Amino acid sequence: MIRVFASTVVAMCAAAGAVAAAGPAAAHADDAQIQYKEPNEMWVMPDVKDEVLFRAEQDVEGVVDNMPLTFKTLAPNHEAVYNLEDWVVCGESPKAGSALSREKTTSVTLLVERPGGKACGA
Repeated sequence: MIRVFASTVVAMCAAAGAVAAAGPAAAHADDAQIQYKEPNEMWVMPDVKDEVLFRAEQDVEGVVDNMPLTFKTLAPNHEAVYNLEDWVVCGESPKAGSALSREKTTSVTLLVERPGGKACGA
């Protein structure tokens, strides 16, 4: 009885280990890195005016395939920008429609204001 029980436990552990080691069949370590755009496709600055700052930054990052960028924000009276969802973009540099490049574009400046505000940028 003890041998049968021990054999069953060993068999169950081995089966569980095999299933755990196999993992999902369709998953690949680099799935998140696969890009579906043409390799030399020109990047164009999107029009993010009147967008919430959080969404605007996501839109720009999506256009440049998540290339490292520095986002600079200019708020009225040089107010600190902490919560990206409390600000709306009212201006941008480079301007909408401008070509962006991996070599030359290192930062994006977004002028922001409070929703419904009248003062744009610094």
